[in-house]
Amino acid sequence: MSELLARLVVWLTVALVAGVVRLLLFAVRLALWLFALAGFRGARLLALVATVAGVRWAAPIVGTGPAVRLALVGWAAWALRHHREAIRRNAAVSRATAALEHYAAELGAATRRWQPPMPRPTRPRPGPAPTTATPPGGAPGLPPPLAFEPSRLEAVARYVAGRWSGRPAAKTRPAPHAALADRKEPC
Repeated sequence: MSELLARLVVWLTVALVAGVVRLLLFAVRLALWLFALAGFRGARLLALVATVAGVRWAAPIVGTGPAVRLALVGWAAWALRHHREAIRRNAAVSRATAALEHYAAELGAATRRWQPPMPRPTRPRPGPAPTTATPPGGAPGLPPPLAFEPSRLEAVARYVAGRWSGRPAAKTRPAPHAALADRKEPC
C-alpha cells in the first residue's frame, strides 16, 4: 500500500510541475503574441527589453519619472522617424495638417493687412547715477544696474514681428559689431 501511495505522490508532483511549466509556457507565448500584435517582433522586441532594462537601471539614479519620460521620448522619436510616411497618409493627420495650413494662411493674410503702428524711437533719459556703498570688510558690493535701452527692445520686437509675418525684418537692425559698441555703462 505504501508503494502505491509513493507512486501516487510522485505522479502528482510530476503532474503539478508539468502543469506549472505548461502554464508558464502558455503565458510567455500569450505575451509574445500580444507584443507581436502590437508590432513588437524581433529587433523591436529586443529594443523594448533593452529600454525596460535601461529604465530599471536609471530609475534609482535620476528617478522613475524622468527615466520613463526619456524612454517615451526616445520611442516617440523612433516612431516618427520610421512611420513618417504612414503618418502622412493617415486621414486624420492630413485633415489636421490642412486645417493648420489654412489657419496659418488666414493668420498670415490678416497680419499683412493690419500693421500695428510703430512708435518713434526715443532716447533714454539719463537718470541719477546709482550709488554703491562698499559693505563692511572691504568686499565690493553689487554692480549698478545697466541702463534700460528701449530702442534695442523695439528693434527686437520689429525683428520678431517680421519673422512671424513672413516679411523681412525692418532695416533698423544694427550691425553685429554695433550691438556691443552701443552698450554704455552708467556713470
